[in-house]
Amino acid sequence: MDKQRGSESLDAVGQAAKPPTENQQVQLDIDDSDTHVSYSSTVRVWGTAEEINLDFAGPIRPAGGQRATLTIDNRVILNPYAAKRLALALGQAVQRYEQAYGELELDPRKRLVAQPQPQNTTKPN
Repeated sequence: MDKQRGSESLDAVGQAAKPPTENQQVQLDIDDSDTHVSYSSTVRVWGTAEEINLDFAGPIRPAGGQRATLTIDNRVILNPYAAKRLALALGQAVQRYEQAYGELELDPRKRLVAQPQPQNTTKPN
């Protein structure tokens, strides 16, 4: 895959109008100058027989008691083939990240670092 910003091989993104032959590689020029960018810490995945929906949101906000609110910021709708290609690409990206920086622990209780106990600053008499 070409590492230059704005240019990726077809293998990295999935499909084109005409699929390349086995030994041919198609180079895409990517224009992201008008791309809307948002941050998401939560994603909800749901769908039907024809499509997979990804709802991106910020953090879950407590609404009191046993209720919380999740405000959807963006929804991306994919056909099942594009969803599978995305799942494979994300898996590869996470694998490369973990090889470089270490395993990502998803359980926050296992990531919790013990807080240092305050030391007694008074002098004994």
